[in-house]
Amino acid sequence: MRTRDGWISALILIALTGCTSTTSTGEAPTTIASPPPTASSATTTEASPSPTYALGEFPDFPEGTLSGSVAAALQAALDAEIEAGTFTGVTAAVIVADSGSWTGAAGSANGVPLTSDSPTPTHSVGKTVVAAEILRLAEDGKLDIDDPASEHLPPELRWYDANGATIRQVLGMRSGIPNVPGYEKLYYPAEKAPTAVKVFRMLPEPTAAPGSGFEYADTNFVLLGTIVEHITGRPLAMALRSDVLDDPALGGLVYTVGDALGADGWGVEATPASLARWGYQLYGGSVVSGASLREMTDFHGEGYGLGTMDLSDSDLGVGHTGISSPTTCCSEIVLGALPEEGVIISVQASSRRLADPFTGVTRLTELLRDAAEG
Repeated sequence: MRTRDGWISALILIALTGCTSTTSTGEAPTTIASPPPTASSATTTEASPSPTYALGEFPDFPEGTLSGSVAAALQAALDAEIEAGTFTGVTAAVIVADSGSWTGAAGSANGVPLTSDSPTPTHSVGKTVVAAEILRLAEDGKLDIDDPASEHLPPELRWYDANGATIRQVLGMRSGIPNVPGYEKLYYPAEKAPTAVKVFRMLPEPTAAPGSGFEYADTNFVLLGTIVEHITGRPLAMALRSDVLDDPALGGLVYTVGDALGADGWGVEATPASLARWGYQLYGGSVVSGASLREMTDFHGEGYGLGTMDLSDSDLGVGHTGISSPTTCCSEIVLGALPEEGVIISVQASSRRLADPFTGVTRLTELLRDAAEG
């Protein structure tokens, strides 16, 4: 089965190693060679090992920028991709723990030149935000993720039994809740019905029992959005902004759809810096507890945890991908984390068509990897 986000299985690995310090002009400083050691004074020097990090244990956000030479190489990689014609526009960001960050842009979207401050869609990457909010509510004792999801629905959805699934099963796409009709064309629920209630009224009868297996369906996260609204008493966008997104550094991550229909990523936009910063905070351990983060990244051998994808086949650890629908054509997104390296990468790319975005992202991966490795 090829899902909306299954298109994007080759993602971005940037091995930012061997960077040298630079002057303010970006040139390497001049060094003075020392005389060779005498036999009596010679010592053996070993290279210092690179620091090792862990999921949920990143250091504070690095305030500096990556070296000028690395930044120039990464920007050149984006420019080359636009020149190749694979994408019409692309923005990207990289954060390296204890080293710094970088953002870049090339090309245009909808005829508007992109900059490193341009907001572009996140699509299903936005699911990571709602998943974190549900887990935060569980940590606060306002729900238990093993509760039946139907116990936490608003009054207007009390008739819906959520296929008897638990919140955990809904988070993990193992609820058996079906997609909206027409999903085979990658439509979002919001493109098929104007309210969350009408989304669930139009669903076909489930054909799979909860817990019987993984089946990607955006309707799971629309349901989670209604749960957030019911428990917090606020529209989804307001609830998120006052909780997991309550950080000025995340101000560039914006919900243009205020209600639960935005819970699957519909209408969510972000600047590259804010999207990467969200990834650094979430997978670095400053949004939810270590126990919750381990729950998010327990994939049960099926590639999907609780609002997080297993991206190890693409050498990118964990994160989420996203792709546009026919009505929002055409863009593809990835937010990935390499926990041991302390690296976060976000890429938001637009193109003229979605014939085979896998090819485009693979090319971008190769360009960025080559740029980072020099």
